[in-house]
Amino acid sequence: MAKLWQGSGGGLHPLVEAYTVGEDYRFDGEYLLPYDLKASEAHATMLQKIGVLNAKELETLKKALEEIGDLWKKGEFKVTRSQEDGHTAIEQYITEKYGEVGKKIHTGRSRNDQSMTMIRLYSLECLREVRKMVLALAAAAEARVPELKSVPMPGYTHMQRAMPTNVGTWLGSFAAGWTDSAQFLDGAIRVLDQNPLGSAAGFGINGLQLDRDETSKLMGLARTQSNPMYCGLSRGMFENVALQAMSFPMVLSSRFATDMMMFTQQETQFLALPDNFVTGSSIMPQKKNYDLFEIMRANGKVFGSFQMQIQETIIGLGSGYHRDLQCTKKAFIEACDLCVSTLRLLQEAIPALMVKEAKLKGAMTEDLFVTDEVYKLVAAGKPFREAYGEAKEAFFKRKAEQEAGASAKAAKH
Repeated sequence: MAKLWQGSGGGLHPLVEAYTVGEDYRFDGEYLLPYDLKASEAHATMLQKIGVLNAKELETLKKALEEIGDLWKKGEFKVTRSQEDGHTAIEQYITEKYGEVGKKIHTGRSRNDQSMTMIRLYSLECLREVRKMVLALAAAAEARVPELKSVPMPGYTHMQRAMPTNVGTWLGSFAAGWTDSAQFLDGAIRVLDQNPLGSAAGFGINGLQLDRDETSKLMGLARTQSNPMYCGLSRGMFENVALQAMSFPMVLSSRFATDMMMFTQQETQFLALPDNFVTGSSIMPQKKNYDLFEIMRANGKVFGSFQMQIQETIIGLGSGYHRDLQCTKKAFIEACDLCVSTLRLLQEAIPALMVKEAKLKGAMTEDLFVTDEVYKLVAAGKPFREAYGEAKEAFFKRKAEQEAGASAKAAKH
């Protein structure tokens, strides 16, 4: 199949086609096509407003775009490797079915700004969805705090018991973090909420007065990204901004997962989840494995690798379009998917969390309260460092006496 950019010469070498197209066509077809259709409709409406299309042509284009959307929802509209991307697939469908009008829809734009626009619309939808999810997750965790404030729990530093706390404070710390995540997401939304469509290949269009503010309004974007070269410069950078914002809840979730691995192991058994959240072993019948948290812990790093992949790809690129930018698409979409699926799972797990009060109360050993002893002495008038030394000496003396007593008792038996 001839490419949009090909003349009458020979076709592209199949190895070159496979290598340069990569999986771009698949991600366009599976994820981004609806956003490309939305941008195309807005662009066509604007073209009719400035006189490039007549009313009948606009009507035909809107009908064609709606048809493609319906076919896509039914799984019947496919983007092929030979088409390279969704932009080509859309234009070819319209041209083949409706003729000359299909050749006009690309007026005033390039595949560069088309791609930026659909990714921008996808990014904003994802950021808003993640924002909604982190606030719902924070609310689910916070709703459990009052009931769990009365349940004591060891607090840990360096993976060792440190000071007393309670389950409500522990869970509430993650609720506070997920709440704060929304601020980072809000910032990313403000940055990304601008329209690059009409910047074409990054230099605007001479000889045609596009109404870019009209397309911004039609797509529901807050403003127009006015400098056409900055539009191109922002590709990859804006995706990186979005993932930086999403990294806050992802890092929190991976740290929550580590706590859950520690607190559900048999040596502690502080917390548990119903059986439909755990897996088993193919050889050990007794096993209940909290695989979801091991995968979640790992996915925090996987997410970071996607973000780093985008950042490393764009570092050192000059202004203007570079084909390298195509390589950011897969990493970005997979990172967004990972963030959404992680938060969705946590929204189910937090309300289902079971607290083992007897185990927690039994874990509240004497060593957790030594710092409290220091401050009792401080309250009585002793300088902190003197109180610290006295409490430390008294604790280890008691501990040595207890160990000696236990050894003597064991020797008698």
